[in-house]
Amino acid sequence: MNFRTRSFLLSHVRRTLDFYENSVDPKGGIYQFYKDDGTIYDPHTRHLVSSTRFVYNYAMAYVHFGNEDYLERTRHGLDFIRNVHRNPETGGYAWVVYDGKVADDANHCYGLAFVMLAYACAVRAGIEEARDWLRETYDVMEEHFWLKDKGLYASEATGDWQLNDYRGQNDNMHSCEAMLAA
Repeated sequence: MNFRTRSFLLSHVRRTLDFYENSVDPKGGIYQFYKDDGTIYDPHTRHLVSSTRFVYNYAMAYVHFGNEDYLERTRHGLDFIRNVHRNPETGGYAWVVYDGKVADDANHCYGLAFVMLAYACAVRAGIEEARDWLRETYDVMEEHFWLKDKGLYASEATGDWQLNDYRGQNDNMHSCEAMLAA
């Protein structure tokens, strides 16, 4: 078995996606906590990074395989990010949501980088409305996290955008990754 062939990799991706066959929560979002057998052990919690990574996975799966189910899952995940994680008053995104309610309203640059990545891949999958959301998120990052004098993004802020003192490479690396995807 050659692990580097296109056919092996595509087959592996399909098998991995099949593991998440029951990932869509009809009440909103994508289930994120699974046992090895695929059983969902926490149907309540939604973490921003996991929400966005599922959107990324489904958008890219649609791009590569053309399966409309993946596109619908992308839209379902985007709806949750836009209407539950996102705070329309502040432009921020809740770090953790529990049963559809904000459990942690902290803003993380790392999280917003993954929001940008999800939106960029949604655009690539043909979801044009995500283009404006991508720009909006970039503008929020620039306004609240960019530290011009240091040439980098801050890492974390409260729900009302009070920055903490920590500065990390991870936030900046994933921001760069998201901007390359955009």
